[in-house]
Amino acid sequence: MKSLLLVAVGGVAGTLVRAGLSVAIPDDRNGTLAANLLGVALASALVVLMERRGNTLLRHLLLPGFCAGMTTFSAVTMQAVQPISGGALFLAENIFLSLLIILLVLPLSRKLIPVRK
Repeated sequence: MKSLLLVAVGGVAGTLVRAGLSVAIPDDRNGTLAANLLGVALASALVVLMERRGNTLLRHLLLPGFCAGMTTFSAVTMQAVQPISGGALFLAENIFLSLLIILLVLPLSRKLIPVRK
């Protein structure tokens, strides 16, 4: 039950950050892209941090809670099928850039975050 509460609290916080990004970046597509890429970068670094220093409860708060609340694949798919030009390109851009961020952030995080002794 504690884990579910932590996921919920993290999800609310992530959703509020996502809402703040939509105010800062009012264009739906760019706001969605920014939220997803920021969330992927943060999640990539947090995965390494949790492997090396974290605990299960903190992991629930930050990964399936905060990061999942901030990112939104449902918005990507909805915007990809909207009847405006470039929907498939927008989807491909999200996937490609997300994978690129993971390829950059994971090795960097592994170099910068020491293993707990």
